[in-house]
Amino acid sequence: MSEHHEVIVVGAGLSGLYTAWVLHRQGHDVLVLEARERTGGRILSLSPSSGGAAVDLGPAWVWPEFQPRLRRLLDELDIDLFPQYIEGDLLYEQAIGNVHRHGGPSSHAQSFRISGGAQALSHALVQALPEDRISLGTRVHSIAQDGVIQAERAGAAFRLNADRIVLALPPRLIGSRIELIPAPEEALLQFWRDTPTWMAGHCKLLFIYEEAFWRRQGVSGEVFSRVGPLTEIYDGSPHDESFYALTSFVGLNAAQRAQISRDQLITACMAQLERLFGMEARDCIQVLVNDWSEESFTATDADLLGPAQHPQYPENLPRSLWEGRLMLAGTEVARESGGYLEGALESADEICELIGE
Repeated sequence: MSEHHEVIVVGAGLSGLYTAWVLHRQGHDVLVLEARERTGGRILSLSPSSGGAAVDLGPAWVWPEFQPRLRRLLDELDIDLFPQYIEGDLLYEQAIGNVHRHGGPSSHAQSFRISGGAQALSHALVQALPEDRISLGTRVHSIAQDGVIQAERAGAAFRLNADRIVLALPPRLIGSRIELIPAPEEALLQFWRDTPTWMAGHCKLLFIYEEAFWRRQGVSGEVFSRVGPLTEIYDGSPHDESFYALTSFVGLNAAQRAQISRDQLITACMAQLERLFGMEARDCIQVLVNDWSEESFTATDADLLGPAQHPQYPENLPRSLWEGRLMLAGTEVARESGGYLEGALESADEICELIGE
């Protein structure tokens, strides 16, 4: 006999957790399956080894004015925001030895960050669900049209079935990691393969410091570079300032990063910080790194040469199969806010409305 649930959600990122949270509050029997040993998906907040608040190696910014769903959810969960630090000049690195200070407005004047890191949001949703409603370390291998799911946990295969199944995963992962029986038409599978996975090609580094020396220099920490290897840098210090941090994005794509070691990348990035900020940049306590292209539960081979800019997601991406028994959620299938936390909630709201009908 296989375990039965009214709704099974595959993926415990923001979209999957939010879907489960909404449906549970509506009285639905819902179970979340997550392949990782943690919740949050592409939301990842870590504290340095020396202790202190968590900082973000995944999505970090919130724009309350433009993200009404996310703003309402944060308010309901009693999670605070604080403004992105932007006081001081910006730096533009045109070439090695050619760095300009600019006193104009920051592009992040309306940006906020989540106190305790973005994972405070996923943790709050987890805490609002019964403990037995989330199954970590659980990989889904196949899903059949009759609702049967073949899965694996701790090396043991098992099966479940559900009336409705929500795949809260990037379309590329669905198409490459889960066998759907019967298989969708080739045109739909190609559509999924062509849909970029948000953040899958990104690599973020956070440099942890005891002091915010850049602030003493009259700069905000915001840097744009045409040299690299870091193309964007920001002040990533936590709200409580238990330490200070520079958060940065690597400009090399995933295929280029694969040609060098992690130590070589950090060494090159530290040399760039020294060019920009001087010798004080060397007084780094710790470097936190997360290369999302190396995460098998985020990226596929197609993401190694992903778009350098924010992807444009198609509004007409099919969101359901098998007469609505199988549905897609996640930021890549959002109609208006694809590639943002808001999009993860938007797509989940649409799914919850369909299930609630």
